[in-house]
Amino acid sequence: MSYTLVETCCASSALTLHLLGARKSLMPYQGSKWKLRRALAEQAERLGFSGPPSHVVLTDPGPWGEAIGVVLDREKRARLLEELRKMDAMNPSYIYASLHGAPVPESDAVIFAAQFLFLQRLAFSGKAVGIKSGRWSSPGFNRTNAYGTPATDRFGRVRPMIPSLIRTLESYASMAEVNVTSSRASATPLTHVTGPTLVYVDPPYEGSTGYPNGTMGRVEVVSLAQACQEAGAAVMISEQHGLDIPGWDRVELTPEKGHDSSFRGKQAEWLTCARGWV
Repeated sequence: MSYTLVETCCASSALTLHLLGARKSLMPYQGSKWKLRRALAEQAERLGFSGPPSHVVLTDPGPWGEAIGVVLDREKRARLLEELRKMDAMNPSYIYASLHGAPVPESDAVIFAAQFLFLQRLAFSGKAVGIKSGRWSSPGFNRTNAYGTPATDRFGRVRPMIPSLIRTLESYASMAEVNVTSSRASATPLTHVTGPTLVYVDPPYEGSTGYPNGTMGRVEVVSLAQACQEAGAAVMISEQHGLDIPGWDRVELTPEKGHDSSFRGKQAEWLTCARGWV
């Protein structure tokens, strides 16, 4: 079917990537919904949205809002891969030291995405890289992810993660191509829709580790969701508990097996949903 998918607070855009045919998540990331991708897609189908969208709109107040648009654009992704291969040919500690605290390249989205994805893939514990006063701010450098480590009696071999990121991006060549609009911006409510539209809101969870760029309280989340539904869109909201919105359904989601990594959240996962009328 032909429909528009809107992901606000999109971050690594697990739902979009899955619906477009990605077989791998871009990288481990705090709050990532990759472990819930099929459960989210099943709920979307119950709301009447099946298969890949024909148009995707992605917004996030952090670096992902700009970087994910480069990832999903075939021509820009080719340039992105060139930049990452150049970085991979150098010492990752040197690259990290040259980027952390350096001015963000605002004039070139591909260079912006390459620098961000490098820092994020090697960030300590998968925590969010942000922008502070126009400069890159990383939560720390993970040497194991940067250089890898040989196998021991207790643990298997860890390969360097920038080559892994490059291979994942190369695999995205098989994804469906769609019209993508992305922006580094806070979520704004829809005022009207012209065709079937699904809005997915994945805000920072209450009581969980925050993000360096942008916050969103529950009152704001509910107001955004209700406005989008009143405009005609179907809406799904992720949280660690169902939200109390009159007339909306609440569904607990079950993560897929095999995701017991340190990046897996321990909280419950719920969707609060409403059907659209357009």
